[in-house]
Amino acid sequence: MRHLLTRLTLLGTLAACSGGEDGQADDPRADDQPGIVEVVARDLSFEAPDTIPPGWTTFRFRNESPLTHFVLIDHLPDGKTIEDTENEVIPVFQTGMDLINEGRTSEGFAEFERLPAWFADVTFVGGPGLLAPGKTAETTVYLEPGTYVLECYVKTAGRFHSADGMARQLIVTGEISNALEPTATLTLSLSANGIVMQESPAAGMHTVKVEFVDQMVHENFLGHDVHLVRLEDDTDLPELATWMDWVNVPGLATPAPAEFLGGTHDMPAGEVAYFTVDLSPGDYAWVAEVPNPVEKGMFVTFTVE
Repeated sequence: MRHLLTRLTLLGTLAACSGGEDGQADDPRADDQPGIVEVVARDLSFEAPDTIPPGWTTFRFRNESPLTHFVLIDHLPDGKTIEDTENEVIPVFQTGMDLINEGRTSEGFAEFERLPAWFADVTFVGGPGLLAPGKTAETTVYLEPGTYVLECYVKTAGRFHSADGMARQLIVTGEISNALEPTATLTLSLSANGIVMQESPAAGMHTVKVEFVDQMVHENFLGHDVHLVRLEDDTDLPELATWMDWVNVPGLATPAPAEFLGGTHDMPAGEVAYFTVDLSPGDYAWVAEVPNPVEKGMFVTFTVE
């Protein structure tokens, strides 16, 4: 049941962030670079191409919405499409969240038991992390052929964004792209033991490699991931840590309590993802969407001189 609930939370969240059928990015091969896919958030929808080739794929995510969003990439089991997600998964997640919002948490989690059996076979393969309005982020992952859903399960007024249309289907098919695996300037190791930063970052543009040493199901049914947040003098760190857990009523609710700059969502053990970030001098934190991230070593602050 833990396994099923884990996937249900993530994909139900996918009910929270979906784009309409007519949304199409202007140039999915931006700047004529192989493997570049443009994804744009506008209000509660995604614009993105319908079909891309397999291989190393860089999702260039532009948040042109007034809300914080992310792009979780879900690899669906064979034969399933976004219609199955919209009909069998998203409504269950939102009903469960409604009960939690009413203080009926045990009933809310019981609702998740209504998720279809096939949902346990969804694989989460990363995707651009939490991103503040007006920002652009790039996250690179390797995609196999198949049917995927791009989703956001950030919440507004108690509702997952996916429940209001922020989930979009993406078909990966055809010849493998000749895009190359990125070269990293910084490396993070992510495991049940916490987030380990292997270098001290200097100011400037960086490509961050995230190594998923292991993966597990945390108390909120999610695997560990990593997001980058800029800290200001008035940033309330305990509030931020609480906000990272979707089970808390204020968790992942807009407006966000700090400025997020991207990252990557959870992936299976042994996988890697890359994301780019321009670090200006200041204070930052790597943080995961898990309960009690400080105690788990998944809330790591650092300073860029």
